[in-house]
Amino acid sequence: MKTFLGKNAAIPKEYDPSILTPLNRYDSRRKSGLVDASRDFEGRDYWTSYETSWLNSKGVPENKILNLSYSCNSKFFVESKSLKLYLYSLNNKKFNSIDEARKLLEKDLQNVLKTDVEIELNDEPRDIKDDSVSIDKTPVDSMDSHPNALVLEPGDIDMLEESLSCSLFRSLCPVTAQPDWATIYIYYKGNSIQHSGLLRYLLSFRNHQGFHEECVERIFVDILKRCRLDELCVRANFLRRGGIEINPLRSTPGVKFSISREIRQ
Repeated sequence: MKTFLGKNAAIPKEYDPSILTPLNRYDSRRKSGLVDASRDFEGRDYWTSYETSWLNSKGVPENKILNLSYSCNSKFFVESKSLKLYLYSLNNKKFNSIDEARKLLEKDLQNVLKTDVEIELNDEPRDIKDDSVSIDKTPVDSMDSHPNALVLEPGDIDMLEESLSCSLFRSLCPVTAQPDWATIYIYYKGNSIQHSGLLRYLLSFRNHQGFHEECVERIFVDILKRCRLDELCVRANFLRRGGIEINPLRSTPGVKFSISREIRQ
């Protein structure tokens, strides 16, 4: 399998869509034991690139913020470093309009991912919007060296609707072992979740090597299995690396959600 992660790669000087590299989503799920569990959720992978630039018809640079998303049920997801290099390959390519650039991005990504891709090219980043309750200061008695779902426990309230967040989350890239930092947002409706156990569980990913998408899916599946919930939505806002953010979202069917950025993004 072609991969750019963990390898030195020259910055392309000319447009080259062959750089884009698909990763098999189901290979990742098989390794994590999540193939059957994926029937329990829906969602999308949201990507933002702050370093998207090309030339207009006069050779003057155009800079935009790229927002792209695609279904979590797609067979493939894009390797992050290949996306970065592909976007760099557009830096000296001329377009007659922003729409022409958007259509090329859409075509190239759909050809590689074999699924519909939504593309937006904006001047401003998404709004900062956060109505969640942080659990960062919740007392935790001990830490776990690997993801431990057994510490997740229902609370004492039979029916509750709650939006929680944790900005202490860290996992490791499965290829390079570099740290990935994120804020995890959890919305649920149903039996309450003990905050201390939830925080301890999220912190147990600190040395876990997994792609962003796999981490979010594992969190979703573990919470749904351990707690008595009617609705659940898990979103991770990972901090950018190489100018790119990856924000996977998984939810039970029918849950309405919105995408926003947090103050660190």
